[in-house]
Amino acid sequence: MATISGGPGEPESQMTCPPNEEWITRITRLQESVAICPTDIMARSELATLLEQLEQPEEALFNWNAVLACNSNNLKAREGVARCRRRLGRPLQSNR
Repeated sequence: MATISGGPGEPESQMTCPPNEEWITRITRLQESVAICPTDIMARSELATLLEQLEQPEEALFNWNAVLACNSNNLKAREGVARCRRRLGRPLQSNR
């Protein structure tokens, strides 16, 4: 069963589907890619996006933060961090 997510701060027309063999294979390949090259921003971004779609915000957040560690101005990663933190019930900014 597919549902369309499009809430505030979420990409429009983002499809969330149950994992299938193709998704699992893709995630495995992306995980292997980032294990070989941890600074591969494209692979990490795609992996984080898939993990979000599979409702795994903690793992997605880890990957979005890794993208930001390589490129702190990456807008897609900043938006991903905000979405994941919101889903996890964490504040977007810490009180210092």
